[in-house]
Amino acid sequence: PLVAEKLNVPIIAAGGITCGRTMAAAFALGAEGVQMGTRMVSAAESPVHANWKQAILDAEETDTLFLNRFGRPALRALRTAKTERLEKELTPDYAGPPVMMEFARAKDLYFGGDMEASIALSGQVAGRITSIRPVADILNDTVAEFAEVTAKLSHIYARERANA
Repeated sequence: PLVAEKLNVPIIAAGGITCGRTMAAAFALGAEGVQMGTRMVSAAESPVHANWKQAILDAEETDTLFLNRFGRPALRALRTAKTERLEKELTPDYAGPPVMMEFARAKDLYFGGDMEASIALSGQVAGRITSIRPVADILNDTVAEFAEVTAKLSHIYARERANA
């Protein structure tokens, strides 16, 4: 809400968006659009390897780590042996190579499926993703649920206001 109050620009919400309910919540906070990163990584048309998609499906909401919290950029990633090691190493006194060097073998993760080759970026929302679906279905269902949720909320609160 602070960004929407301070700036006169279109706001696209990202982080935690997987469905119409989360889209409605983002709009209530001032967004005009949403970006579904982890949800689209796990979509049928996503070019990432099936191992990464399956790791998202298998993940609980607690199966991500917040990396590079003392530097830039901060990253949220799926829990793997590599990311658990990085979580411990990337402290304020870390003097090794920048975390971005960990993406040197990104193709081995993205297209080869080696979950330890790079950092599999993913939000905590992975814990809510239970199937690999076509993008069109994801978008159609998201927009339909958004319309249902906003209509229901409008009806509930209009009725409560009328009864007040």
